[in-house]
Amino acid sequence: MIWLHNARILSIFAVVLLHCASLAQAGAKIGSETWWVANVYDSMTRWCVPVFVMMSGALLLDPKKNETLRTFYKKRVSKILIPLLFWTIFYLIWGFQTKEIKGDLVRLTLQGKAFYHLWFLYMISMLYLFTPFLRKIVVHSSDREISFFTAVGFIIAASSAVYVAVYRIEFKLFLMTFLAYIPYFFIGLFIRNDQRNVSSIVWILLFLGSVGATGAGCYFWSDLKNAAAGAYFYQYLSITVIPMSISILYLLKKWNRPIISETVTKKLSSLTMGIYLIHPFFIVMIKKIGLSYSSFDSLFSIPTVALLVFFISLLATWIGVKLPIVRRIF
Repeated sequence: MIWLHNARILSIFAVVLLHCASLAQAGAKIGSETWWVANVYDSMTRWCVPVFVMMSGALLLDPKKNETLRTFYKKRVSKILIPLLFWTIFYLIWGFQTKEIKGDLVRLTLQGKAFYHLWFLYMISMLYLFTPFLRKIVVHSSDREISFFTAVGFIIAASSAVYVAVYRIEFKLFLMTFLAYIPYFFIGLFIRNDQRNVSSIVWILLFLGSVGATGAGCYFWSDLKNAAAGAYFYQYLSITVIPMSISILYLLKKWNRPIISETVTKKLSSLTMGIYLIHPFFIVMIKKIGLSYSSFDSLFSIPTVALLVFFISLLATWIGVKLPIVRRIF
């Protein structure tokens, strides 16, 4: 399934572009040219994390997999737990010393936010913890039951996201975050197995409509209330990002040819975790040497910085995985 490798590569670049755009947007006045450019880039990449979750579900919930709990957890410890522990400590120390992290370090860690991107690893590690039991639901349920379960899950998760945005609830123990992403986990498997031949035009229109609604909603709500309120539309469980994410995965599934060659595409795909872990460090370091969204026209500077960060992170990861001890943290 080469399309999953393609999706993983595009998703990690979208993550980098999103983070570069978010920095530009945070430093710009709402409604300014720079803000709008960053808003467009941000809105069009919000599918990246949900796609990662859906791909994990597509692979790990496969009822044909027959692993013991011991085997399953042993694989996950080496893949997730060791990198998570190392990079949590790294970013806490480095972020505190460079003042990139402000606030109660213990509280941030309990939230899964030792650094802004690490929440995903905390969340996905909890999903993995329960995957063997979620797989049993797949084995013993009909397609209709799984569809109903997933739909209800999205309704509950989306409603919760609205509640959090309205009442500005900030502190959440990371142990609970994964619950809201279970619907994405299940729909990933559904999309993988879905044999219906829905026209790409339908998914393209749904994707573009969702991107437009995300950007417009963020602007109008930010202008009416404040930036924090407008950011609701960027949430991965907002009413606009959910259809955006589902539609892009269907489109990616139709693209079943390797981005480059099959060998290179699979190799790049295997390095995406390392890129995810290390790229915020390079975003900060590149900014410190004077290259940022404000260096020149933001329409070009944001993707330029994102490409530079992406390839430096790729190079660092490629080197890291070749070193016997270092490779365990990537």
